[in-house]
Amino acid sequence: MMQVDRRVTDARVFAETYASANLDDVCRWLIERHGNPLRFGSGDLPAFGQGAKLRLALPVTARRAVLCGLWLLEDVEAGACLLAGQLRFVAHPTTAEVTLSFSGRTAMEMTSGLLYRRAHHAVGQLLQLIAESIQEPAILAPMRQVAI
Repeated sequence: MMQVDRRVTDARVFAETYASANLDDVCRWLIERHGNPLRFGSGDLPAFGQGAKLRLALPVTARRAVLCGLWLLEDVEAGACLLAGQLRFVAHPTTAEVTLSFSGRTAMEMTSGLLYRRAHHAVGQLLQLIAESIQEPAILAPMRQVAI
């Protein structure tokens, strides 16, 4: 009988943070980013150690929540997927704050506890950048080609 190598090559991750925004701001930001993905340099997401491009699906909305798909790709022409999953924004019932969470998988190998924690740290960095960008859109304006 043939043996199949079933080593785990990706990590299931969950991370959460908060943003001072309302769901209207979130929807506007997601729709704008859908057609204009963000590019991050290696300094923006040091835990990933490389440049990356954030792709977002169009949002699905509910009364107090917004959900959308997220892909973080290597910042090269045919970039491999570094991270894929769902972004969830849930509005607080009494304050102008949303809980921002990610649930998905990362391509980082999960062969040790240290690498597993690194994956969660990397996703935490990404969520923090997203929260800051929604709160102050000029912080992460999309990179544009500049003619020299």
